[in-house]
Amino acid sequence: MHIKKITLGFCILLVLSLVTSCSREQPEEAVTTKQSTDWRNQIEYDGSFYVSKEIKLLYSLDKGSITLWDDGGDGEMLQELSYETAAADAMDNLIREDVNGDGYVDLQTVYSDTGGETSYNLWLWSAADGRYHACSLYRMVKNPQPDPAAGTVSSQYVTEAFGTVVSTYRFTEALELETVSEAISDADEIAGAIALAITGDGTAAPSQGEAIVDGVECAAYTVGAGTAGSGAYIAYIPQDAAWYIDAGCLGMYRTVEWNGETYVPGRYIEDAAQVQDLALAYAPEVEYSEIFITAREEGKLGDSSAVAYTVEAEGAVLCRLCQTRLGGWYICTDGTTYFAFTGGEMGEPCEDTFS
Repeated sequence: MHIKKITLGFCILLVLSLVTSCSREQPEEAVTTKQSTDWRNQIEYDGSFYVSKEIKLLYSLDKGSITLWDDGGDGEMLQELSYETAAADAMDNLIREDVNGDGYVDLQTVYSDTGGETSYNLWLWSAADGRYHACSLYRMVKNPQPDPAAGTVSSQYVTEAFGTVVSTYRFTEALELETVSEAISDADEIAGAIALAITGDGTAAPSQGEAIVDGVECAAYTVGAGTAGSGAYIAYIPQDAAWYIDAGCLGMYRTVEWNGETYVPGRYIEDAAQVQDLALAYAPEVEYSEIFITAREEGKLGDSSAVAYTVEAEGAVLCRLCQTRLGGWYICTDGTTYFAFTGGEMGEPCEDTFS
């Protein structure tokens, strides 16, 4: 009886030992842990900024493009902005500041930076759709100086000899620019210097009205008497710093040029340009700045209505050119006889006289 109990106890211990041994040899089940993935770690970006207190964006600046993501979003790209640039270091700086004064941060990259003139690509934030919109005209503004408080931007451009152009623009609700004012700050001094150099009379006074030059309204000055055949009119277009002079007040303007030392008369414009070109074809040795149309008369060449122009060079009459109503040109070099003048070549004499 005692031996049976011992044997039974031994068997029980053997079974327990085998069970324990088997349980140790069984591999432990792997414990899996689900980890969340942050999408910000899955994209390449250069930095972040706040458009406002509530809106934070991530950005990547590349050559020709800016990629944006909403930091509060799910990782989907918000938008890609494309831009042009002539600056080698445009990628080095993404300017983030409120330009139009609406309280939202706008974006700028350099568009051009040459000769002391800098212009920028500009994107304005739209609260209406939560995206940036390009302000296309902004990059035409040289050396812009934004005034967010006024919602404007001004520009000062110093030319070599034609004054300082001061322009002011206003941002519109459509996120574009409109012109408020354009002027040349030292226009009076420039007008006087031009008048003195070309006419010998430096007393240029602002005119009451405006001049129309090549279809464009211009600010104007009167030099001397300001009547046909005497004095001169000077006009300029502020935004282009383009200056013109009508020597003799004949209604024929020509450009004013700077030769590095002084102001000289340039090319005639409108109808008078053809007269100048024909005179130069007749006398190619004469410089175009030496050509002056000193008289314009309406009359007839024979039975045809015509306009005759007196052309001088170096203070002497060079020729008279006459255009008929049908568009034909004639030239008179001796004061009496007109010759057909086509393609810079003198043709047959005309029996008619201008009267």
